[in-house]
Amino acid sequence: MSIRVSRLIFAFTVVVAVVTVLWHVQSGRVFNDRLSYLADTAEFDLADPGQSYSYNLELMARVISAEAKGEPYIGQVAVGAVILNRLNHPHFPKTIPGVIFEPDAFTAVTTGHVWFPPVSSSYRAAQDALAGWDPSGGAVYYYNPAKATNWWVATRSYIIQIGRHIFLR
Repeated sequence: MSIRVSRLIFAFTVVVAVVTVLWHVQSGRVFNDRLSYLADTAEFDLADPGQSYSYNLELMARVISAEAKGEPYIGQVAVGAVILNRLNHPHFPKTIPGVIFEPDAFTAVTTGHVWFPPVSSSYRAAQDALAGWDPSGGAVYYYNPAKATNWWVATRSYIIQIGRHIFLR
């Protein structure tokens, strides 16, 4: 293995470790009060063993907040539903963290905005999506036409527009 490849692997490992530490520090500050509430209300766990309902809820709330801030509440729930719809689609990972952290799947993850504290409505939206509400109509993609720069969105089937987002199959 060349020295460049070794250095690249080492740098990637360090970045992953730093992000993991920051995630645990940040999540401890942001949702400690919600943990006791969630422990009492969680009836099922959609995560792999070792990943709790509250972990999935926190990740979804962060994505919803970063991707749909300023959108109507129904649009926030629809973004959460897209995450869950991907779980049942053969081309996507089978866990909520897998879907969220799939490379280039969500702009908020790519830009790092997912690590900003979520707005309170995003927790409710994530809970509603986890409870089965899907205002997206089964969408596995969405985009904002004012911001999207990728041509592939034109190759997808339109389902519905909610706020500034267009949801696609």
